[in-house]
Order: sequence, then structure tokens, then C-alpha cells
Amino acid sequence: MKVLLILPKINSDCQWNVGLAYISAVLKEKGHQVELFELSDYLKEVPLLLGRINQYKPGIIGISVNSHQYPHVRRLVTDVKNKFNVPIFLGGVQTILQPEIIEEMSEVDGVCVGEGELVFLNLVNKVESGNSFLDVKNFWFRNRDGRIIKNELESLVRNLDLFPFPDRLIFKYFQKKRKKIIPRFIFSRGCPFDCTYCCNHAFKNKFIGLGPYVRYRSVDKALEEIKLEREKNYFNYFKLDDDTFSLNKEWMKEFCEKISAQKWGLTYECNIRPGTINEEGMKILKDSGCVMVKIGIESGDENLRKNILNRRFLNEDIIKVFALARKNGIKTFSFNMIGVPGETPESIRKTINLNRIVKPDFLQVTAFYPYPDTILGEMCFVKGFLSKEQADSYMNESILNLPTISKKEIEKAVKNFKFKVYWEYNKKMALKEKRAEVKKIIIDQPSLHFLAKKIYQLIKFLKK
Repeated sequence: MKVLLILPKINSDCQWNVGLAYISAVLKEKGHQVELFELSDYLKEVPLLLGRINQYKPGIIGISVNSHQYPHVRRLVTDVKNKFNVPIFLGGVQTILQPEIIEEMSEVDGVCVGEGELVFLNLVNKVESGNSFLDVKNFWFRNRDGRIIKNELESLVRNLDLFPFPDRLIFKYFQKKRKKIIPRFIFSRGCPFDCTYCCNHAFKNKFIGLGPYVRYRSVDKALEEIKLEREKNYFNYFKLDDDTFSLNKEWMKEFCEKISAQKWGLTYECNIRPGTINEEGMKILKDSGCVMVKIGIESGDENLRKNILNRRFLNEDIIKVFALARKNGIKTFSFNMIGVPGETPESIRKTINLNRIVKPDFLQVTAFYPYPDTILGEMCFVKGFLSKEQADSYMNESILNLPTISKKEIEKAVKNFKFKVYWEYNKKMALKEKRAEVKKIIIDQPSLHFLAKKIYQLIKFLKK
């Protein structure tokens, strides 16, 4: 059967979606045809999408949806169903956490409320054979009279080695010929920690009694995936997106030893958590080709980090892990989040100061976003902190009005954060951030384009 997958990514620079990559691989392994449409610009690309549907004539459409893309998906399913009588199914983080969205969209035939690979294959097989699909587990369906059928959840897949490797070639990033490709790999599922802003604790609650939540591919399968991907797209650097690579010490040690033995000459980056790695572990990472570790600071205020974010480690633990990385010649990257409930100008200063102490080589700062069904998200909803319902991204915009700090103050802090941190120890990076900020202002203001062009021409003339 022909299946069309749609990845809405409006105001997002995501290069791939691991869930859709696995679903495509599972479907293709069983003989189904799969195409992907990446929707980056609604007004420009929806007409192209409708034309592609008319030409491809899929038997099923599957759409990935998260909180940021949900408003666009609501509009999209209406536009598609107005033109075509094709079953539409939604899946992703949003449908797992809030499956009741099916009640808001009469055009949607079903939503996936659990892991999707095998159940979506079952669904496609039933549609292709003309059999009723209303009993497929992990789905809520709308039947012909509009009633919502809420099926039970399927057990979690324990052995991740049973899945084929994710199909990256459906994504534009892997289709274009590039001099440099940096693939991302995820060899595990789930996270054991209960950070209040993250969806993992909500997922764990949904899947209680369905099997282990944290699972890993075998190391041999992980290495096989890297090897096969390198044969398709040559690369010498990759990213590991597992939530906490350093958590399972035996798995990490085996991976590091075996990838070193391959002598591929690859380097990589990974996510680690303070308190989960010692000096021996850091040396193992270094010897295996790890050149950067990414560490979540989130807040430099210990009270906020412990009691609001439920990240129970001290500033000294953060300082120690950054020092260990530097001692072993591994670069560091810090994650930071501004605007959580309880945030104040003073707590922001503490986060800036902690970054100045640990001196990350690179850093990311985002505005806190209250995701539905997360502890912190529900707190914001209940206490009436929301200034608007949605935002396309959590990078720069806050949707909160907190009693301790204004929306404007949060967004200003996010905007200036990198410069304030870098200026203390890396003025080159600080100035780079400031140039990027000025460039964005010019791009966003068409009236400045002519002036910017004249200034650029003058600079070129003076350099002669």
C-alpha cells in the first residue's frame, strides 16, 4: 500500500524525525511504499502537498504532531480532507499525551497513543486488505457514527534489535549531496529521571505495567547501524541523541571499546548527566573518539533546579563534570532554560554565573515551554500563567506571564544570555553571537536591507 507521511516543521530546523524514520523502515520491510513530505512553510507548501497527494494517491496519510506544530496540523487535516477522501492518522508526542485531540478534529480517523511502529504496520495491513482496523491497539479511532473508540495499550517492545534501522533516506537532509553530513543516532528509548518539564515522566505514567520503559539496542546493532549509514552517506562525525549516554555504564563501556576496535577514525558527541560519570568513564569516552559532551545545567539556582525542575544534583556536581571533561580534552556544551515558574532576575544571574564558572565551549539557552501533561506544564495551566496557548518554538519566545518575572524580561534574558556568558572568557564567541543578533534584526526588518547592503559594499571597498 502507498503511505504518505507528513512532517510539519514550521519555524523549525529539524533534519529528521526518528519516529517517522522507524515507521518508514518497518513499513518498507513489509513491502509497503512510503513517501515523506516535509512541511516547512504552510502557505507556500500546502498547495504542493495537495498536488503530491493527487499524484501519489496514498491509501493512508500519517502525520507527526507535537505541541508546537499542533495548530498547523489542525488546519492541515481540514485542507487535506476538503480535497481527498483518504484516512488520516496522527501520531507523536502530542497524541500520546493528549489523545483527546481527536475529539476536536472530525477530519482525523485515528490517533496513536503509544509506540507506533508495529501497530501502524498492523493498521496499514488491515486498510490494505479491506478489513476493519478499529480493534488495533495503541489507537483511538473515530467510527462512522462519530463515536470515539479507545483501544487498550500494547506492551512496549522490549528488544529494540527487532526493528530495522531507521530510514533516513526519506528526509531531504540525507537526499541532497553534501560535502559534510552529520547524522544523529539514538540507540535507546526512555529516561529514568523525572524532570518536571520533560515528557518522559508523563510517558512513564502512561506506560505503567507495559514492560521496561528504558531500553537499549545491543551495542553490536548500534555499531552495525553506524557502519551501514556511513556506507550510504560518508561522514567522520556523528551525534548521539540518547537522553543520558553515561547512565548505563556497562553499555557505554562496551560501545566505546567496540567502536575503538573498529578503527573507523570517527569522532562524536553525546549527552551526559552530572553524577553519572567519573574520571574513568570520561577517559573511556575520550579514547573512543568522543570530542564533546553536552550537559544540562538548565538553572544555576539550586533551589529552582531541585524543587521546581526536580534535577537533584548540586552546582558542585556540575562544576566537577565540566572539569572532568576539560581535564580529558573533551569539549563541553551546556543546556540552559530561562523562565521557569519561580524564575527571578537573581536566579537568571545565578545561571549566567554558573556558566561563567564552568566555561562551556558552546551553549544553548531556551525559553521554558509548558508542555501538556508534564508536571510543570500542568502547574502553569492551573495557576493561569499562560499568556497564549502555543508557540512554534521554545527557543526564544515565552508564553508565560509569571508573578516573579515578566514575559518581556524572560525573552530579553534569553536574547542576551550567550553574550553575557561568553564575554567573561571567550570574547570571540561573544562577538559572534552579537553579530548573529544584528544580522537577524536586519533580516527581520526589510527597511534595513538597503542600508545593510551599502554598509557591506563600503566595508569591501575599504578593505581593498
